[in-house]
Amino acid sequence: MATKATTQISLKQIHGLVGGELVGSAQVTVTSLAGFETAGPNDLTFVTGDRILKTSTTTKAGALLAHRRLTEIANPHIVVANPALAFAQVARTFFCPVSPPRGVDAAVVRGADTQIGPDVSIWPGVTLGDRVTIGARVTLYPGVFIGNDTTIGDDSLLYPNVVVRESCTIGARVIVHSGTVIGSDGFGYVQDQGHHYKIPQLGGVTIEEDVELGANVTIDRATLGQTVIKQGTKIDNLVQIAHNVTIGAHSILVAQVGIAGSTLVGHHVMIGGQAGLADHIVIGDQVMIAARAGVNRSLEPNQIVSGAPVMPHEVWVKAQAVIPRLPELRQAIRTLEERVKQLEAPPKKRKGKG
Repeated sequence: MATKATTQISLKQIHGLVGGELVGSAQVTVTSLAGFETAGPNDLTFVTGDRILKTSTTTKAGALLAHRRLTEIANPHIVVANPALAFAQVARTFFCPVSPPRGVDAAVVRGADTQIGPDVSIWPGVTLGDRVTIGARVTLYPGVFIGNDTTIGDDSLLYPNVVVRESCTIGARVIVHSGTVIGSDGFGYVQDQGHHYKIPQLGGVTIEEDVELGANVTIDRATLGQTVIKQGTKIDNLVQIAHNVTIGAHSILVAQVGIAGSTLVGHHVMIGGQAGLADHIVIGDQVMIAARAGVNRSLEPNQIVSGAPVMPHEVWVKAQAVIPRLPELRQAIRTLEERVKQLEAPPKKRKGKG
């Protein structure tokens, strides 16, 4: 991938792709993508709000995608409802080259009864177990391991050194980045007389369509049944998802999130970086969990929470505002305590004259 196209792209072509209102010449062309501050005459950029325009009302960009008509800027632009989305559509259409299918390399290790769909790209060093099913147009880069009885859906992409263990199901259009392990054993043990005895992890993992997993994500197989990642969910690098967890559709999990076993996460949930969720709890739909939160209880839908232990975000903000003042508040309380003691003390008797 590159930010420079092989040919010139006209604003007319871009307008045909993203729609919206075209302001300026449709014949203007660009050859690359850039940020607002660094864009030059050959670049397409985008602006999503007025804040950036307050700091810089001039740009050398050849063309822009904007949230409104930019009367203060003479550059040609297209007005769309969501400029960031339009920019992503342009990048995907004109700047992401589609590699031709390579077929199955002769060095691929194939088990018994594997089924491979058309137009695949399976590179050297890939290992396919027994009864593996690979869909159409799937790309498996070097070092990918697919265990027995696992299915990879159409148009999915697995980058180098991804491991998908036995009896897992990966849906269509799933992207998995390097180093991720799907279907490793859940962390299950039973203790007896000071010894830890392993509980066999006999379930699997189901990842539905249009999911993306970052680098070095670990998703444990279920003890029994399935660990499930539902459609459209996006998971950042270094996230740990334990056995029998379910992540609802179109959720976002940021880097270093950890979710303990059998927790159920609703749809459209957002979990900030380094947040930790306890086991056997339920997170309602459309909950937002702030970074580094410690979630030790179930959460009702449609709320924003922060802190460890977790609390409503507005309460957490007030608590944080008090923390820097704790030393002076402590001293004020001590002063008040001394004053109260003085006021409550019995009056001293005067000595009589002899």
